[in-house]
Amino acid sequence: MTESGKLLTSARMDLAPRQFRFQTLRCLRWSGAFLVFCLGSLMPSRAAVEAKAHWSFKPLQSPAVPEAIPGWKPRNPIDRFVHSGLRRRGLRPSVEASKPVLLRRAALVLTGLPPSIEEWQAFLKDRHPDAYRRRVQAYLDTPRRAERWAKHWLDAAGYADSNGYFSADTDRPLAYRYRDYVIRSLHHDKPFDRFIREQLAGDEMSGWKPGQPANAGIIELLEATHFLRNGQDGSGESDGNPDEVRVDRYYALESSMQILGSSLLGLTVQCAKCHDHKFEPFTQSDYYSFQAFLYPAFNIEQWVKPNDRVVEASLPGELENWKVAEKQRDTETEAIRQELARWVRSHRVEGRTLFADDFESESVSRSRWSNRAPGDDTEGGSPPVTWQGEAGPSARVERGSLHIIEGGGSGDRWISTRASFDWRPARTNDWIEASFLLRSARAGQAGRDADRIGWMIALHDFDDSSSTPGGNLLIDGNPGGPSAIYVDYPGPDSKNRGSLGTTGYGPGRRYGVRITMTGEDRFSMQHWVDDAPDGPPMVLKGEDLPPGGFGFEYCCGRSFEVDDVRVAVSRREDPAWAKASSEFEQAFAERQKSADQQLQEIAKRRQPRPGQVAWVSDMSEKTPVVRVLNRGNPKTPGVVAEPAFPAFLSGVGHLPKGSQADGVAQARGRRTAWADWLTQPGSIQEGLLARNLVNRVWLQIFGTGLVSTPDNLGQSGANPTHPELLEWLAWEFARSGWSLKRLQALILDSAVFRQSSASRAEGLAKDSANASLWRFPVRRLDAESIRDGMLASSGMLGAKSHGPYVPTARNGAGEVVVDEKHPDAFARSIFLQQKRTQVATLLGVFDAPSIVFNCSKREPTTMPLQSLNLLNSEFAVRRGEDLARRVFKEAGGHEQDRLNHMFLLALGRLPRFGESMECRAFLRKQMESYRTREQAGIRAWSDLGQSMYLMNAYLYLE
Repeated sequence: MTESGKLLTSARMDLAPRQFRFQTLRCLRWSGAFLVFCLGSLMPSRAAVEAKAHWSFKPLQSPAVPEAIPGWKPRNPIDRFVHSGLRRRGLRPSVEASKPVLLRRAALVLTGLPPSIEEWQAFLKDRHPDAYRRRVQAYLDTPRRAERWAKHWLDAAGYADSNGYFSADTDRPLAYRYRDYVIRSLHHDKPFDRFIREQLAGDEMSGWKPGQPANAGIIELLEATHFLRNGQDGSGESDGNPDEVRVDRYYALESSMQILGSSLLGLTVQCAKCHDHKFEPFTQSDYYSFQAFLYPAFNIEQWVKPNDRVVEASLPGELENWKVAEKQRDTETEAIRQELARWVRSHRVEGRTLFADDFESESVSRSRWSNRAPGDDTEGGSPPVTWQGEAGPSARVERGSLHIIEGGGSGDRWISTRASFDWRPARTNDWIEASFLLRSARAGQAGRDADRIGWMIALHDFDDSSSTPGGNLLIDGNPGGPSAIYVDYPGPDSKNRGSLGTTGYGPGRRYGVRITMTGEDRFSMQHWVDDAPDGPPMVLKGEDLPPGGFGFEYCCGRSFEVDDVRVAVSRREDPAWAKASSEFEQAFAERQKSADQQLQEIAKRRQPRPGQVAWVSDMSEKTPVVRVLNRGNPKTPGVVAEPAFPAFLSGVGHLPKGSQADGVAQARGRRTAWADWLTQPGSIQEGLLARNLVNRVWLQIFGTGLVSTPDNLGQSGANPTHPELLEWLAWEFARSGWSLKRLQALILDSAVFRQSSASRAEGLAKDSANASLWRFPVRRLDAESIRDGMLASSGMLGAKSHGPYVPTARNGAGEVVVDEKHPDAFARSIFLQQKRTQVATLLGVFDAPSIVFNCSKREPTTMPLQSLNLLNSEFAVRRGEDLARRVFKEAGGHEQDRLNHMFLLALGRLPRFGESMECRAFLRKQMESYRTREQAGIRAWSDLGQSMYLMNAYLYLE
């Protein structure tokens, strides 16, 4: 045990500085350089020496506020600090921005949404001296501010709705409860030190144990702990190799540590995993002592997979009431689906059957199926699937159905039809379809339902030895929603083509795909459920669909039972059949539209299941043994690491009174002790935390932090541009109750924030980067503000404020989009599915992060895809149409009134004279081009509406 570790576990819990230790020299070299190395290793590192002087490694201080400069009109101390720096550089501040610019700036910074026309009109009419402050306060009080600023925190906290881990990236269905916790906390302006302590140790603070009654306060504390499990965690997908399993578990723990170090301390602690930090006074011993605080909740030896780390905690009667309501909604939904299915069965025009098996005869089925694909020289997997085998992997015909029994071994395998089919119809609008009835989601000795129902088409080559590319197309049927599609599966060449369908896989329903030729070498693949289309189609090329068999995938312990497999093709060469098929499709489209509307109304009434909370809690009462990993390798554990705080942050002081000091030596209470230590008033670490948080707030308001490296306030990071201002803001923040709302009000009321963004020759000559803030910095809106602003201005923004994410999926063009039939399709971007490997395309091209670890600062890019997306994506085109319809509805028939209304909605200001002339000329040109088409006027205005979203005046914050 290290000296500081012993002190930490003693009754007094004194925190003494660590002593510099000699390092064991394991490799002797005879060169003269060895002596230099030895002498250097005996001396304190440069990082350790400089730590004492580094600006961020000191307790908070209250610097003197500079005197006001006569004639410069500072509004609060922020301005005095900035003005002092401007005068030193021979610069002056800019004049105050116009009221429309100020209103749009404040609205977008605080809420991420443009001001409404009503807000614009009221603000311009308000002549009171405090009109601006009152408008800012209104924005501070709206829930929209909390949604906007919650996204900033969630990015820094590494939040995502998926587990990551390469292409697996499985779902985190309950992560949304942490997102909602953050929004509520920010809306109620929870003191930020309390907010952080809850996320670090909410379970310990609550005193609650599974099985006990819970109240709203307890549930919120449990939800908060999801912060610690935001990092990537692929331990649920480990392939069974003991070394890989261990590495994956450590990776999840280390991801959490990296997020904590970055988001709370602003330090790159991950650099000390394998050796002492090269630039900071953070040693490898410090790293594993830090790990010891978290290890009881991430015990490598008592691991719980991420989606099993769930606890039941609901209010009295809440779950029972939900079950009653949900059963009623299920009954209504099933009635609508059954009615549509009955109509389809009685009116459907059947194609020509190529293959059918109802599994009534084992011998007949045996002759139709094989563990090899048609023409393949290799069995599909090792060991291969056996027919009527007792143990998996096997295929058994029993009681009139086919049992897919996986057996639990590692690796992939398949069973295929012996017959080969041509999956590329030869003529436009011809199709081929394959389908089966899912009898049960489990088979054989499986103790749980299969988490995927994998089935395949175009099977031809298992081991990539064929010269024919593509094929082996896997439909990875998902019980929870859209199904992933892989081409050339399995193997290293496998490609994820996105998602297909919207309906989850459940027993008693028929699932399939229909592939239709839509053009030369272009094919549309659509998911079908109960013989009806399900969701938008996916576009494939001919090389994706070589001739091959139909089959089922064996993988990952998934066993299930199927029946009535069919493969059929269209008969458009028969005129009578073609006519009947066309009439059926038209009638079906009308019935499906009506059914979809009814189902959407039911979906809007659904609520997530109460009680289930994805949380973090210690795995056992017993103290776990934590070891330093030599060179960071889990296979080479070294000396025992005790929980201890870094010496360079804990040179003075003790643990705060009331912390769970005794628990530090035990498993429970360690995280509470670390949280109390972090927020200890007057400590170095409290100062580091406050500076870090204040810098992040400044970054989100001005586009650049007072320290340009928000993840790194250490010695290897950038120095502050305004060190006294940063110190004063951090002091005010910590000593005034850690109120984010108060800090935001203070900054937005400053003359620095309120000044114009207009360029001046003097400023460009002396400070082209605007580091001294001689004007408000112009910057592009972030991705979420661009999307949400389009929805708000067009009148389409949804009211969703909490609950499960809105799913995204790849469409036929490969874009990740929201299905606009979803009842919450137009919700704010924070409520969209945050899948690490599947960022919504519109957000991704505008630099929304994919969240590998976390993201504190987005680096803006400028590339053609951004303009192309706003020009060509269905989302952008439809928002232009919605904006035009809203203008027609609200602004009357006069052209200039419509132009004024459109500019106010989209840009927050009236058009200038030249802009009006250009818009009128554009409208005339577009109406001329549409003269032969219906509704030429609304089409032209739709094009103009879409053009609004391409303007710099929309995309940039002045």
